[in-house]
Amino acid sequence: MVRERAVWRLIEQRAVLVGYRIYAAPGQGEPPLPCVPPRCEYGIEILVVAAYLQYIIGLSVEKVGSLLQFFCGLSLGKSQLDALGRQLAKHWQGEFEHLCDLLTAAAVVGMDETGWRVGQEGCSLWRFASQFHRVLVFGCRKDEDTLEIVLPRDAFQGIGVSDDAAVYRYRFAQAQKCWPHLLRKAIRLAVLYPSQKKYREFLDALLALFYDAKRAAADGRLGAAGRKEKATQFGDRLFALVDPHLCLFRKIPAGTSPPEREFTNLANELFRLAMQDELFTFVLDPAVPADNNESERGLRPATQDRKAGRTNHTPAGARRRTIIVSVLESLRANLHAFTLSAVIEEVQRWMREGASLFRRQLEEHFPALGKPPPTPSVPRLAALFGK
Repeated sequence: MVRERAVWRLIEQRAVLVGYRIYAAPGQGEPPLPCVPPRCEYGIEILVVAAYLQYIIGLSVEKVGSLLQFFCGLSLGKSQLDALGRQLAKHWQGEFEHLCDLLTAAAVVGMDETGWRVGQEGCSLWRFASQFHRVLVFGCRKDEDTLEIVLPRDAFQGIGVSDDAAVYRYRFAQAQKCWPHLLRKAIRLAVLYPSQKKYREFLDALLALFYDAKRAAADGRLGAAGRKEKATQFGDRLFALVDPHLCLFRKIPAGTSPPEREFTNLANELFRLAMQDELFTFVLDPAVPADNNESERGLRPATQDRKAGRTNHTPAGARRRTIIVSVLESLRANLHAFTLSAVIEEVQRWMREGASLFRRQLEEHFPALGKPPPTPSVPRLAALFGK
């Protein structure tokens, strides 16, 4: 026997202090405790529960401590909960890198961003989502460098689904722009200026075109050739709709009214996106959504945290939140039932088997493609937040 240790564990949702006697063969190192992170006095399940309450539910550290005390009989102070969050983020660093690798191999990735704060500095929160994987980066810049770190241009060959922000333009081999973002601009003009008949007619025609495209995308009878023909027809309809209102190769006259300027800019934007084949990708491939609403909905909890002032005080806190939220939200997308027992069972299995779900997915995916996974020169966490 090498030594004895006492560790807090959750057994049937109650905190229990478990004593371990640790044995090792002569000349060999001390074996790890089952489902207990290195140099930690708490089981992995306690770290996960505390992180879920704080980063997913959005509770303050004080409320997390109160809930654990009330429901589990576990007394944890603010500094102890902070230390548990650091330990879990360190334990899951590799999982974040695996998630980024899996994103680069995805066929379709939706993305969106919103404002965030780290201390007094205004920055951004970026969310990337494929079918089974989520990466949220808290406290980053909304620029080409951040996008290149998470989705390198030479590695990601899938379809990027986004709005028409400048950082996404000319960025992906194939893209799908969010139709609701464009429709909202037309709706705004029609609602604010009801006396302008051409705004209403333009909106009606644009909506009819979008609904026809949605029906074609959902038509299971169409093959690849039929879908390509439909997309071409929709593109021709769009060109005919915006052609009378374009102002592409000359500046909009100085005396143009603000609504007319917005209307011309919308027509120009639709024409540019159609020329780049970024409006009807969802017709060609039914797996591609016509919007990035899923990414927008995924940002709403963080938006509520921002409004309530529950952002990060330091870059280290933003890094920690990035790792934990990305792993937990990816588990939500992969598990049949996202429950406490299912999550704990999964993360405990990672520690018993020495390989996480995401690592196994990575090992299965790239041999099937006949190429190794991408290996960035600098780990993504270090590139995003520094060492």
